[in-house]
Amino acid sequence: MSERRVHSILAVDIGGVHTRALLFERLDGAFRLVGQGAGQTTLGAPNDDARAGLAPILADMSETSGRRIVDGAGRVIRPARDEREGVDHVLITTSAGPPLRAALLGLYPQVSIASARRVIAPFYIEAVAEVHLEDGFSARGRLNRIVHSRPQLIFIAGGVDGGAGSALLEMLAITREAVTLLGEGSKPVVLYAGASGLAASLREMLSQRAEVLIAPNIRQPEGEALEPAQALLGRYFASRKRKSAGYQSLASVSSSGILPTARMVETMTAFFGRSLGEDALTIDVGSGRTMLSLARRGGLESVIRNDIGVGHSAATALELIGAGELARWLPFRARAGELAAYALRKSARPQSNPLDMRARFIEHALLRGAVAFAAGKFKSLDRSRLRLVVLAGATFCGAGQGALDMLLLADALELDGVTQVKADPRGALPALGALASVAPAAVVQLVNSDLLEPVGALIRVTGRPAAGALALRITAIVDGGDALERDIKVGDVWHLPVPAAGAAELRIQASRGLSIGGKRRLRLTLAGGRGGLLFDARLDAQARAKTMTERGLNLLRWHAAVTGPGRPVAIPESWLAGPE
Repeated sequence: MSERRVHSILAVDIGGVHTRALLFERLDGAFRLVGQGAGQTTLGAPNDDARAGLAPILADMSETSGRRIVDGAGRVIRPARDEREGVDHVLITTSAGPPLRAALLGLYPQVSIASARRVIAPFYIEAVAEVHLEDGFSARGRLNRIVHSRPQLIFIAGGVDGGAGSALLEMLAITREAVTLLGEGSKPVVLYAGASGLAASLREMLSQRAEVLIAPNIRQPEGEALEPAQALLGRYFASRKRKSAGYQSLASVSSSGILPTARMVETMTAFFGRSLGEDALTIDVGSGRTMLSLARRGGLESVIRNDIGVGHSAATALELIGAGELARWLPFRARAGELAAYALRKSARPQSNPLDMRARFIEHALLRGAVAFAAGKFKSLDRSRLRLVVLAGATFCGAGQGALDMLLLADALELDGVTQVKADPRGALPALGALASVAPAAVVQLVNSDLLEPVGALIRVTGRPAAGALALRITAIVDGGDALERDIKVGDVWHLPVPAAGAAELRIQASRGLSIGGKRRLRLTLAGGRGGLLFDARLDAQARAKTMTERGLNLLRWHAAVTGPGRPVAIPESWLAGPE
């Protein structure tokens, strides 16, 4: 279907906890969001049918949008019958379900194995075994490692086209033995993206034993070539989802198959980077997973942790991040077992909200820790070059406190300079990424509309100041009003409200030893948002704090500065009690 013939698009994203649906229509020559809905995902017991959770969402959306989307049996009407009935295109993305288990085979860990990890990053695939020439195992040990990990996918990469292939040939022989030993009901699919001269040998070895997928070598003389292998994995992902019980009722509805949410988010991150000509980062912290996707000069890199989230995976996240790391961001001494108890409760009831401020601070600490842990896995992240951060996921986008979101972001990433922040409260990024292959002009139109929410701008100072010294001297004119002058001391934050439709003209002077993105003086105009502008001069205040009381008061003071009128804060005496 050509782009100009598409007038209505239904986009559905099925997450681990929530299912979201968005309805786009072409109005006056441009696509606009005309309907949206959300509800509980119904995968797994007792229903294990994604359509069961989607049906009431679409029924409600039909009433609110004036377009009849489903028929009397709850089936999506497709194609559109007229202007008010049915839809032209249906896009379905998902991040729900356990990750696919994969064994990665290659020659060297920092070369072919590293490339293989980057290929699988946006597909919710967990590397349960890695086999390479430097792993210290014998051929028998490598075979045991693969078989005992019981992979659903064996991914083989490495070698140079035209080069000697004896070492890689040994890996292929081990793969053949592993596939033979694995039970008939658990045969893995084999994806080969290594030296092209051995592709025929692999197919001959395994043609009667397993399904074999062949992609061009991901290691090319001019650099990595990940896209062909990722395209093949994308088709395999869609095929698996289409055959799984929970998605069968939706498979025939989708115009483009069942697409991985993370892959679509990557597509949009690359779009933001190209549009800005600057580094851009997308952060999606979910119930069971955390994803960071970075577009920078020279390429796109994503980190997905299927074991770190703030809901289903809260317990494993706490174990991996460490209670000590979370304690840095708590204005109280955690009681014995308090963090573990919170994480277990959250894992059991991921949709629950914190009941009090103490639990809210634990949730925020876990959010900071999840983002920081994932960011630490990037090959390279130049925080001074990051000009745009897009926030996704209910934890970042649900509360609606933009200045607080930016404060948490500053803590997690330790940014440097001026960073524009936007949010995706409607969960539109997966839809936009999927839409890019159907109606690319619609993506531009929707991004330029109000689909993404402006949060504001974060201005963060770095350097080595004197304790208690002045950090910044600021003159701000908001929407052409009177000039407002403000001095910010080291260890403080200042929230300047600027509405989304407004802007602030700024003159900023940093004190000696400090800078904003490497500059001591800035003159610029920044657009606002629901969080306005946040000036962060806290620097190393927590590290310099000598007592728990001082650290706790810092956190409460900063929280008050971004969530309400600045006023003296007190820390409850019970929060300072030692662990039981």
